[in-house]
Amino acid sequence: MANIAKVKKWDIANGRGIRTSIFFSGCDFHCPGCFNSEIWDFDIGEQFTREFYESVIKPTINEHVSGISLLGGEPLHPKNIRATRQLCEWFKQDFPEKSIWLWTGYSFEEVVTLKPYNGNTAMDMNVLLDLVDVIIDGQFIESEKDLTLHWRGSRNQRVIDLQKSLAKHEIVLYSD
Repeated sequence: MANIAKVKKWDIANGRGIRTSIFFSGCDFHCPGCFNSEIWDFDIGEQFTREFYESVIKPTINEHVSGISLLGGEPLHPKNIRATRQLCEWFKQDFPEKSIWLWTGYSFEEVVTLKPYNGNTAMDMNVLLDLVDVIIDGQFIESEKDLTLHWRGSRNQRVIDLQKSLAKHEIVLYSD
């Protein structure tokens, strides 16, 4: 099972509104200049379980919280995908009106064609795609770093309205 490196309660930096940000452990991209390089190791943090969700994540959600933000590390890494799907399923069952934002180093095109995945992890990804509202895609590229951007670190990354994009079969950028 995947590990969670940290949970930030009532975060305003990672998505629209007040959010609970959940940082998965482990990443193989190792982007130069990554702001979270200390959580590249898959073994740090606490194991993600139903008990962890119920006791650490769920209590942070109240009427002021717009939703959860999933970051890393890499929440869509094959080692993390099942836990990411399970977290999203539990969250949407408990809070169907709240949103899920997800950051990934994979491109949107890789995610929707399931290129990084096979077997059971591809099934997990298909379920996950129906649950996530906004996806921020692409690896951080230090030479394209731009601190003026909302919710992303480099110009190559896109903030994508996932459900509209899936419905239209083309990328629809998220707008405020």
